[in-house]
Amino acid sequence: MKLTITYEHEIPINAFYWTPKAYRQPLHAHTSLEMGLCLSGTGTFYFGNKQYHVREGDFFLVNNEELHIAQSDPLHPSHYLFLNFDSDLLMREDPSLLLPFSYHSEHFSNLIAADTALAAAIAPWMITIERELRERKPGYIALAKSALIQLCGLLLRHYHSGLSASRQRMMVQSVNQTKALASLVEQRYRESISLRDIAQELGISVSRASRVFHETTGRRFADYVAMLRVQEAKRLLAGTDEQVAHIGFECGFQSLATFYRVFKESTGISPVHYRQTLGLDTDAVPAKNESFPPAP
Repeated sequence: MKLTITYEHEIPINAFYWTPKAYRQPLHAHTSLEMGLCLSGTGTFYFGNKQYHVREGDFFLVNNEELHIAQSDPLHPSHYLFLNFDSDLLMREDPSLLLPFSYHSEHFSNLIAADTALAAAIAPWMITIERELRERKPGYIALAKSALIQLCGLLLRHYHSGLSASRQRMMVQSVNQTKALASLVEQRYRESISLRDIAQELGISVSRASRVFHETTGRRFADYVAMLRVQEAKRLLAGTDEQVAHIGFECGFQSLATFYRVFKESTGISPVHYRQTLGLDTDAVPAKNESFPPAP
């Protein structure tokens, strides 16, 4: 089961406290990246066929592919602080920050144990992010983002140091190719583009482009393009009085039906409802199965 994550703030980060059930629930994955810090109690954290005994101060890293679930000890329930966040935050800052999340699950330890210096260094950043998002004081978005980048920088140094020199070179090459690919997509996502077009422009195979992009970002190419289009649509819905249909076309969607479907999958609400939640007037829109006119 893969869960779609929606965000409560202008920045795509959620911070929340959670106490797992004392029985094992179904495994799940989600569209976001995730970190969990055990604040108290004990229990078990399952990742596919792996399982970790949990104690206070343990930190866990979760990408957007691996199935997982936490369970509390019935006598000493575990209590966590979790962060969910969108990989695009790190992609836009420095794609190498995504490397700790591009792991192969069978060979990866999701646990950073409580008695390590790294766990002790991570915990304050986790708490800072939660506090900034909860209190929403002036500048909280910048401070929450800065804290997340600091935290991910620590993780990058930790995991990178354990790689062989050849593996480091391969990952740096993948990051550079992903960065070039993402840069081209950001320039052209309003057009009708394909992974083949971008791969040819970069001089690499389609399979290579698909693999390095997914391994680094955890996203399929089509999902990344859709995410950029939805982000731009949200900006235009909030900041202009353009018609909903025109916004969808301007952002690269080829039909109103596709625009509505993708927007709702990403945000949980339709473009019209999104504009309503901002207290803005909605406009009359054509039927959802209507195609957009050709570009001028």
